Amino acid sequence: LSMPPVFPLSGVVQQYAWGKTGSNSEVAPPGGAARRAPYAEVRPGLCLTLPAGDAKILDNCISQKTLGQWIAENQDCLGSKVKDTFNGKLPFLFKVLSVETALSIQAHPNKELAEKLHLQAPQHYPDANHKPEIAIALTSFQGLCGFRPVEEIVTFLTKVPEFQFLIGDNAATQLKQSLSSDSQCVASALQSCFSHLMKSEKKVVIEQLNLLVKRISQQVAAGNNMEDINGELLLQLHQQYPGDIGCFAIYFLNLLTLKPGEAMFLEANVPHAYLKGGESHFFFKIFLKNNLYTQCGAQTHNPKGEGVVKERPLRSHPALTSQGSWGGRDGE
Repeated sequence: LSMPPVFPLSGVVQQYAWGKTGSNSEVAPPGGAARRAPYAEVRPGLCLTLPAGDAKILDNCISQKTLGQWIAENQDCLGSKVKDTFNGKLPFLFKVLSVETALSIQAHPNKELAEKLHLQAPQHYPDANHKPEIAIALTSFQGLCGFRPVEEIVTFLTKVPEFQFLIGDNAATQLKQSLSSDSQCVASALQSCFSHLMKSEKKVVIEQLNLLVKRISQQVAAGNNMEDINGELLLQLHQQYPGDIGCFAIYFLNLLTLKPGEAMFLEANVPHAYLKGGESHFFFKIFLKNNLYTQCGAQTHNPKGEGVVKERPLRSHPALTSQGSWGGRDGE
């Protein structure tokens, strides 16, 4: 069976507060570069759960006007396995992102939990799919992915007293003692520490974060290198989201810097956040229909977290503290 030739698509551009603005954004639509609006991502595919999420076909020789229409009338393009498993729908979502400020800390549910959440709260979890995703760098960029090895977290507890203050002495001691225990004890101690942080009172978080920012700023002004506690990144995040509890997440999660062409896979229950790269923070993601970041992944809109934008700060949703994958390991 001969398939139609490749044809051009016009993707749907999304405007979110974390996107680059105007001509600085690599995903600005025609004419958009002249405006100062933020253009965060373009979706040159098919998003089943968003209004106007269907890419337009830019080929007058093809009768169908959108990708969704074309797929509906050319089911063999999916392959028999995908067509049968996903009822003739495209199960993957593709996005290209252009990021100015950090996005939210999120963890996506597995398939079983996604189905449960969809039944319980469809207004927040509009479909029953999970969302494994792959983020591929088009330019250099930074991201947080998965919990650090516990040894590294313990080191930060020692070097960053403001961090330990929010965790609490009991939880911090439990984590340190877990180093000589089995993986179950480590997981329990790690969950306890992360939960203590995320449930800290806002007033206390602001006080401790301000102390840390002041201390790092003074050391930097004196010419001291603060890379051992990610000082520059902490100041950057605090500038974007003053007083936000998520700034302390850099001491829990692996900090990865990807070069163009490198990628990271984000499986279910792994907390993660996209931060920023160099002059051009540009990447794509693919996921099983969910959200994309020049990402590829599964079609679903079931993130467990809140957006890292000024209206929705870099702070975890409470569900994240009970859902996370609690094994500390190096980022891959």
